[in-house]
Amino acid sequence: MEGSKRKLIVLLCMHRSGSSLTANLLQQLGMSLGPFELIAAAPSNPYGHFEALPFHIMNRRVQEWAFGFADDVPTDPAVLAHFLDTRAAWPADRTLPEEWVDEGEAAVRALIDSGPIAGFKDPRTPLIWPYWKRVFERIEGVEVVAANLLRSPHEIAMSLCTRSKGTMPYWTALDVVGVHLERMKAAAEGGGVEHVVRFGTPSFWDDMRSLSEACGLTWDEATVRRVYDPTCVHHKAAAVPHPAQGILNELGRDAWAGIDPAENALHLARDARKYEAEMHGQLVSTRTELGKSVVTTQQYHEVEARCVHLQHELDVARLAVAEGEKGFQIATTCLEQSEKHLARVTESLVSNQERRVQAEQLLAHTQGLLAHTEQALADANDRQARLVSDLQQVYAAMQADRDRVADLQKKLDEHHAATALKEQLLVRSQEREEKRWLETVALRRKLERFESNAIIGAAVRGRRQIRQIWLKFRHLGPNGEPRSTRVDRPM
Repeated sequence: MEGSKRKLIVLLCMHRSGSSLTANLLQQLGMSLGPFELIAAAPSNPYGHFEALPFHIMNRRVQEWAFGFADDVPTDPAVLAHFLDTRAAWPADRTLPEEWVDEGEAAVRALIDSGPIAGFKDPRTPLIWPYWKRVFERIEGVEVVAANLLRSPHEIAMSLCTRSKGTMPYWTALDVVGVHLERMKAAAEGGGVEHVVRFGTPSFWDDMRSLSEACGLTWDEATVRRVYDPTCVHHKAAAVPHPAQGILNELGRDAWAGIDPAENALHLARDARKYEAEMHGQLVSTRTELGKSVVTTQQYHEVEARCVHLQHELDVARLAVAEGEKGFQIATTCLEQSEKHLARVTESLVSNQERRVQAEQLLAHTQGLLAHTEQALADANDRQARLVSDLQQVYAAMQADRDRVADLQKKLDEHHAATALKEQLLVRSQEREEKRWLETVALRRKLERFESNAIIGAAVRGRRQIRQIWLKFRHLGPNGEPRSTRVDRPM
């Protein structure tokens, strides 16, 4: 196919701005997303993201190089502050690696070779538009058709907050949306971005028809209406007092400027209640985790007390073993003395026998002396037998004490291991508790800022006053008597 007929569609968008639906519609009308694997569907995008992995990976890498984060929004407070202060200005003091430009060129060439009309989308593209302009400068014979996909900043911020389950502050999300819109405005002012698609407005279908015709695609009303699923749109447009709203009105040709103020205030109040419910859920979850941490701490103290008690028992057992060893030493000394005494008696018996052989005339006297010596020997044998028996008893007691000490040592080791595990669990619980406490403090501060808003704050205070009046009179009937049933809660 001739190069002059090829077209490359680039969708510049923000997260949660309807870009997946737009890419899906263009693909159904004939636009190729390339021979690449696409990001899988998720609960937030049940029909898929329609983002090619090579472009997604490259955009994350370049965005992290340029601004210090690769995800949807910065999670580090310092990175977020720098991102908002610099308004995502492209870094001029660093040089982008040339091999990254080569990789982007290879991905684009593979994309345009997959069909006469091909395109890609990624929410990071507006932030790193200077990078892609360098890549497109290398591609010849291809018409680049770029379009800004717009959605109300309030809708995007509410979608981001809902997806984060209340952990992302609403006004921080608006600030990030404002930076993205500024980059999209800069891309449009720099030339090459001539089309806009205004999601969530009555102009959406006309914008899609205009964009598809500019891309060389044949518009099919039945096809696009079949693809569009209105149940996937969970938020409605609303005007907010934020610079992002002004940029949106400028880029969107005042498509959002005609919102009725009363309906706008009511819609903001409903979304404020929804956001408050998300934060309340986070607070309840944090309190639950805190309660679990307190119970874990109490269990740890109980285990520690048991360990102290077992240590005391071990000390007592060690003292008993020491006493047993001391008795064993005394018994051993007594046995040695008995053996020496037996040796002396034996020597005396030998001497008497020699004197008996030498002097028969002293036989009577010697026999008497021998009888006396034999009696002493018998007494010594009895004492030796008693000492041996006592020694055996002492040894058996000492062996029993040693077995008890071994059992106590084993139990102590098991309790030490359990104590170490409880300490690790306590440390992790304390870390989670501290983290959730910090998150709760941050959410409370953001809630105070939210309530200080002129419009939303007034709505919240009015709601509280009505609730106080209702609580005061809800149990009294017209005659001043208590009601038998509860009065319906006022809206």
